[in-house]
Amino acid sequence: MRVMPLLAGLAIGLVAFLPARLALPAPPLAASAVAGSLWRAELVDAQAGAVTLGNLGLSAQPLALLKGRLQWAVAGSLSGQVWRSAGAQGADGLSGRISGAALPGLPIRSIDLAGLSLALDGAGRCQSASGQVTAALATPVAGQATMSGSPACAGEALNLPLASADGRLRLDIAIRPGRWQVVARINGAAPAELLALTAAGFRADGGSLTRMQEGSW
Repeated sequence: MRVMPLLAGLAIGLVAFLPARLALPAPPLAASAVAGSLWRAELVDAQAGAVTLGNLGLSAQPLALLKGRLQWAVAGSLSGQVWRSAGAQGADGLSGRISGAALPGLPIRSIDLAGLSLALDGAGRCQSASGQVTAALATPVAGQATMSGSPACAGEALNLPLASADGRLRLDIAIRPGRWQVVARINGAAPAELLALTAAGFRADGGSLTRMQEGSW
């Protein structure tokens, strides 16, 4: 009668101490190195698509197994949870600041997340998205220094439209399975800014300056 509890305990122990890289959330979350076990792990130079997250610590939350998930609490530049199940992966309630973040299109000094929640299916298609994202520019453009917006699903794509309070700056980010696209639009740039923006790849589009970039992850 004691054999089954012993076997169950052994199985749980083996899963808990499997190498973390075998079951941590898959792309777009990636890292240059993963150390530790599923119980407690560290992601070195973690990235989500084109955004650098820095080093993150992950601690397993065993009760999430009741929902069929492997789930970890996040510590470091971000707090919240990331999770993975048999056919999906995502994040719940991520908050914090990502400093020195690099987003194509405009020079970003930092990105603040507030209650960001995402769910992607096994192929990386968007299932749900909510929360708030605020990006601070490294250098003001058209008199604006910040942009904000909320993520949403549009078909299989995860869309994040960021805009300044007056709408003069806009950064539309679309992430699809294996691909990303960023379209930056600027209205009302000062004459002194036009030369630098043109040299950076912006082109006149009606009354706006526009730049589109895309790539893979």
